[in-house]
Amino acid sequence: MNLSSGGPLSRLLILLIGVHSCALGLGLLFLPRRMAGLLGMECGPAIFFPSQAGIFLLILGVVYLLALKEPAYVLVLLLSKAAAMVFLVTHAAFLSGPPILWLAALGDGGMLMALSIALMLERRRPSVPS
Repeated sequence: MNLSSGGPLSRLLILLIGVHSCALGLGLLFLPRRMAGLLGMECGPAIFFPSQAGIFLLILGVVYLLALKEPAYVLVLLLSKAAAMVFLVTHAAFLSGPPILWLAALGDGGMLMALSIALMLERRRPSVPS
């Protein structure tokens, strides 16, 4: 399966997904209590876990942006969005999680679908010899 990141629509989506993850990561890393409150989660005196989630999202965002240069990272992006969606739905439905998890799952699922569709459409487009 060839997952190039060369088409204009998929490249734009990869850029937006990467920037989104970096922004969330920076927010959780540097403003953990405020971000947790905005997301409907409680953040007690210990901010380690929200900050840890922040650095994790920041690293993922950078990896997503690397997909603009290295096509192998496109698969990492697709797999991580699928895993995130399953994780969020599981926590929202079966474990005690705030209602915003449904919205987050919908967002990750939307990103996964949009990028998958863009990649399929661009792969079907005939290439123009240069």
